[in-house]
Amino acid sequence: MVEHPQQPLVDIVIPVHSTSRPLQRAVSSALRAASDAAPGQCRVTVIAHHLASERVRSMLSAEQRAVVHVVESEDRGSTAAVPRNEALRRTTARYISFLDSDDTLDPGAVTRWLGIAERRGSDLVMPFQHHENPRVDVTPVTRPFRRSDLDPVKDRLGYRSSAFGLVRVDAARQMGARFDESVRTGEDQSFVMALYAGSRRIDSAPGTPGYLVHADADARVSRQSLPIRDEVAAALDLTREPWFAGVPDELKRSYILKYIRVNFFPALEHAVRSGVWDADYARSASAVFGELTGYAPHVADQLSCADLRVARLLSPGTGERELLAALTERRRFATPDALLTERWTRVLGRQAPLRVIAASAVQMLRYRWALTAGTRD
Repeated sequence: MVEHPQQPLVDIVIPVHSTSRPLQRAVSSALRAASDAAPGQCRVTVIAHHLASERVRSMLSAEQRAVVHVVESEDRGSTAAVPRNEALRRTTARYISFLDSDDTLDPGAVTRWLGIAERRGSDLVMPFQHHENPRVDVTPVTRPFRRSDLDPVKDRLGYRSSAFGLVRVDAARQMGARFDESVRTGEDQSFVMALYAGSRRIDSAPGTPGYLVHADADARVSRQSLPIRDEVAAALDLTREPWFAGVPDELKRSYILKYIRVNFFPALEHAVRSGVWDADYARSASAVFGELTGYAPHVADQLSCADLRVARLLSPGTGERELLAALTERRRFATPDALLTERWTRVLGRQAPLRVIAASAVQMLRYRWALTAGTRD
């Protein structure tokens, strides 16, 4: 048995809650992602959630069992929040890096991120996220040519809500960054927003090696419609976090605008298409939209005309066909209603649709270029 270092430089943490997960694949990638590190610098830790540690060890190869640290988490919660928080409490490493058991890390990714963090003093290194399927990942929607010393507002970091990459453990603990164990979806929101609000320095690692999201990971995402309040609870619940009061209004606004566009409206459309739209759902959706737009000053001012048209239809008297047509229109991003705000003074705002969509289009080109360009640190 190989002795696990008590104070590794990086802890690569993989939560697993089911024997159906391709754990061996994830672990193999984690070991390759740190293969260039000095001996003892990187440790792979698997957190067993709703599984006994011995059951998890049986999922690994003999070679992996000799080098992987397996820890049992408390048997509560239905998301990865509990095991991730357990890892944050337990780790003795300088940095922590989370990997979902469905996904993989590219060879050399962690040692690359570590080099960036040590060289630049990063509290957070955001990885290049690419996909096994044709999906294009345009987040974060950064300023042109910007990849280091990122600004949470100017570089629209809120559009990247996943907790992957490399995180300085002391910084996360000082900020009180934690995963939300009370929500049914979006448990990583509280963790990443605390990092965005409190990090001294955030850097990105564009191009490969990075973090690969596998197509078979789609099975982990529930397609069951949740009550609309549950769909966005991860964002609304941030107001209870002790660090939230100190977050500037501009950052709150940029984050909640992303959440309305990327989470609220798609959840609403899914509810209509799946047949759960009714008078009660309409009343709840209207109330939740009011909560979201009251999150920070001038949120509604930077939504598109098409977005606000949908909001006005959130009433018990609206038919499914009418609402679905409006939801479809808001996604026609080349049309004036989807690009413009009702107040002309807000049209060119940084978080307004015109600039966000233009920046996203540029980011799509950068994504495709990054796939072929490789490492450029």
